[in-house]
Amino acid sequence: MRILGQQLGSRQVRLLICGVVILVVLMVWMVLSIGRSLTYYVTINELHAQGSSLRRTRVSGIVVGESIRWHPETQELAFDLVNSAGEKRLAVRYNGRRPDMFRDGAEAVVEGRYLVDGYFEADRLLLRCPSKYQEKAGG
Repeated sequence: MRILGQQLGSRQVRLLICGVVILVVLMVWMVLSIGRSLTYYVTINELHAQGSSLRRTRVSGIVVGESIRWHPETQELAFDLVNSAGEKRLAVRYNGRRPDMFRDGAEAVVEGRYLVDGYFEADRLLLRCPSKYQEKAGG
């Protein structure tokens, strides 16, 4: 360190050490943040097979119209998702604003936890754009 100090000067060495420390702290923070924000994506079939879990999970499915129960005063939304084959259902509970395009047949993505009581407790609800907004084949 003394040789480095003789070549650069003590102020430059302190700045270099501070820069390295800041860089290491930022790298550790990024790694920890990425690890916490990872959300696993599974199908409804996989979710049923693995059972309840405290791990955050993301599931996609199609909204079943007759299952929708919306309580605007409490902002509680309950509905079922079905997989694309229509063979497996997932009961979902969500608290928050109901998306404008939420209706029968909408493709939804929910994030949250699959609970022991068989419900998926979602804290995030996203809707995929309907196919009418996508370009038609050959167009």
